[in-house]
Amino acid sequence: MGSLLNILVPILAVFLVYKLFTTLGKNGEDSQDMNAQNDRKNHVENDDDGSNVIKLPTAAKNQTSNAARPDPVEILANAMDTESFASADDKAKAGLKTIIMAHPKFDYREFMNGAEVAYEMITLGFAQNDRDILKRLLTPTVYESFNSVITAREAAGHRVHSRFVGYERVQMKDAVLDLNIVRLTVHFVGKLVSTTYDANDHIIDGNEKHIYNTSDIWTFESDMTNEKTSWQLAATAKGE
Repeated sequence: MGSLLNILVPILAVFLVYKLFTTLGKNGEDSQDMNAQNDRKNHVENDDDGSNVIKLPTAAKNQTSNAARPDPVEILANAMDTESFASADDKAKAGLKTIIMAHPKFDYREFMNGAEVAYEMITLGFAQNDRDILKRLLTPTVYESFNSVITAREAAGHRVHSRFVGYERVQMKDAVLDLNIVRLTVHFVGKLVSTTYDANDHIIDGNEKHIYNTSDIWTFESDMTNEKTSWQLAATAKGE
């Protein structure tokens, strides 16, 4: 199972990057859509120092002319016509309206889909000590918090095996536009099988056959005007 997960995680990471980092939508022009699709493909290039770096796709945030600018009223109507928008807190709905009116290329549906994938990927990446995935999806501050736990776990010789089962609820709790920075807070209520083993492969926490409930409130952020930035997890808290 471990080897299978090692194969699946990079594949899922590519899927996540596509879903989460292209949440600003398309501008409707076929030629630009084709360029965006080409930009989303992962590829390895040589950096200035000759080392290999993985180029990740980022959300399309290029400035467009007024004629090509999406209609914010239409975009807002499309966003409101979703179950996840209807279930969002009133504070989140008000914030989303402000964000969409200011940045019509923001795609609420794609963000929510990407957020669900991100939660699963980060949760499993943390369990598997996958620092590469975590570095891509977390802000430096949050990454250091996760990494400190991983380092302590490795020092103790412990390992964690987790399997994500599914969601009971995914709800937008807050949406804030701070100048050009958008912060979206989502409450994830899911189900997870998680077992911790010691250095002798004895179970010290969890149960291989028990499904645990998870409840986490995560805040993602992105600079909507900087095409080189992407959505990252910026804060975590336990849900009720």
